[in-house]
Amino acid sequence: MKQPDLLDLACERLSLTVVSDLKAGGQKTVHLVQRDERQQVLKLVKVGSADPTVLQRAHREVELLAATHHPNVVEVASELEELGEPISGAAWLEEYLDGDDLSAYLDAPWAPTEVLRMGRDVAAGLGALHAQKVVHRDLSANNVRRLSDGTYKVMDPGFAKHTLRSGLTVGGQPGTPGFMTPEHLQAYSGPTPASDVYAVGQLMYAAATGQLPVPWLGDDADYISRLAQGRIRSIDELRSGFPRDLSTIIERALHQHPARRYRNGERLREALDGLT
Repeated sequence: MKQPDLLDLACERLSLTVVSDLKAGGQKTVHLVQRDERQQVLKLVKVGSADPTVLQRAHREVELLAATHHPNVVEVASELEELGEPISGAAWLEEYLDGDDLSAYLDAPWAPTEVLRMGRDVAAGLGALHAQKVVHRDLSANNVRRLSDGTYKVMDPGFAKHTLRSGLTVGGQPGTPGFMTPEHLQAYSGPTPASDVYAVGQLMYAAATGQLPVPWLGDDADYISRLAQGRIRSIDELRSGFPRDLSTIIERALHQHPARRYRNGERLREALDGLT
């Protein structure tokens, strides 16, 4: 079934009216919709035989969000609907978040107070996932949203892995170039809660300095080599006058060895709370 047909079917099943397309094209599309005079976000995934894990990942994402009620994690607003016979798509609703993804804000340094607020919010959201023994695994600037009221919310745990369940094989560890962690290079273990802490450290470092600690420059082999080496310039080198206590926390979160970082999102949040 084609994506437009899946969208029509999802709207019929969930009694929706499409307002606009937020992210169109590819295997997953996102639409702003209206139901009962309320705007929500419809996520629509095309299911095919080429990747049998797509439907499993969609179910897992919806189940995870439904079990997580936290002000710094996006809320799911419906159960997952399987579409077609045989199943050719899946759809579900999430709360509508105004504002923009962090990718729209990381091209210039932020005020230290805003770096702190973002780090604390994102760490708190991840802490809620970690409390369920779940690792996000693909936290990037595109997966954190800054709302108009200044709140930050974690989104899109589609590749999240439950540490107490068997993982889904996705052709290696999922990750976004520029936002991967050293553990993404270790197929035998892979990301842990401390890896999500590293990802928060990357976002805070970028907000503090205007550049990623290990940027992707267009060459995968070069990026992987630099990520494995773990050579990161100190924040003090890139920005004079930045609060030393905050940069110390960020740099600990970015330590090459997971055991030297904060253990999980909650521990990082506690450290950041200690600065206020």
